[in-house]
Amino acid sequence: MNLLQKCSIALLGFVLLQGCASKATWYRGNTHAHTVICGHADSPPEVVTQWYHDNGYNFLILSEHNHFIDPDSVVMPENLRAGFILIPGEEISGPKIVHSTAMNIEKLVMPDKELEVKSHIIQNHVDITREAGGRSILNHPNYLYTISESDVLPVSGLNMFELYNGHPLVANSGDEEHVSTEILWDNLLTRGMHIFGISSDDAHYFATIDSAHSNPGRGWVMVNSSELSGDAIAQAMYYGSFYASNGIMLNRCSVNRGKYRVRVDVTQTLNELISSELRGKLVEATEPGFRIEYIGYEGQVLATTNGSRADSPIKGVSHYVRPRISYFRDHPSGGSEAFFAWGQPVFTDGRKLPE
Repeated sequence: MNLLQKCSIALLGFVLLQGCASKATWYRGNTHAHTVICGHADSPPEVVTQWYHDNGYNFLILSEHNHFIDPDSVVMPENLRAGFILIPGEEISGPKIVHSTAMNIEKLVMPDKELEVKSHIIQNHVDITREAGGRSILNHPNYLYTISESDVLPVSGLNMFELYNGHPLVANSGDEEHVSTEILWDNLLTRGMHIFGISSDDAHYFATIDSAHSNPGRGWVMVNSSELSGDAIAQAMYYGSFYASNGIMLNRCSVNRGKYRVRVDVTQTLNELISSELRGKLVEATEPGFRIEYIGYEGQVLATTNGSRADSPIKGVSHYVRPRISYFRDHPSGGSEAFFAWGQPVFTDGRKLPE
């Protein structure tokens, strides 16, 4: 890709975030999935690829631990449709259980295994990913509560992390001693980081589907892009032209005419929630239905709407605003089950994307 093409995609990413590009399309993808190559998954690359293809995804990264899978080496489905691609990538697995997805890289990248400070390890992942032509995503910070706010803040060039990871051993919601990944996100945003939230399923098991296994279809991103290619998807995500989901589908999630506008695709969401793979968050009994919240500085809820559509003005908001969309339904064991989508923050304080 030449400089002019890269600049065009970069400009498009900015425009999409502002909600002005009518010709862009929503593409569904997963940035984190494993095959038998990792040694602790149950299916080969072609079976994993087939699952995402057959379940309506548009792109997939086969992200193996320190192993680069060339998409050209994978046997694609016989009934391959035009709207599906593999994007090259790798899960960089460094010391101290620090893992990152290297998205849209050109070759294998290997971490420095002698590093001992977590912020240095993350920085190493960001740097080697950039050198290989890709974009870095910090993976599952709450897996064994490996990553804290102080580990992330010193890192330069990082602007994506896994807000939601569908692996049952990843404690996205935190506990009495550890913050949730969403609180972590607001802490990072409040302290000046320009960082977006990813949702992935971190799938390992495709033959056994139950709550004890890391299955596909539990978390994904919806990327607003002018085209379906590795370069375009990676750049659109870098500029925040996407939302993250573990069950809710949106028609709109963008800024237009000074307002952050959210529209839920109710029919598609209810169809998604039929899936046996999805796992919601168990919460106290809540009136069934949709809720849209706009969250800002220090994690404060700025506005709440009960319903499937909402607008929130950007003018006068301190530092940033981001939407969280929830859907509540009764759970058979009592209480309610909650599913979410998360829009990316829009910044009002002039902070810049990391270079």
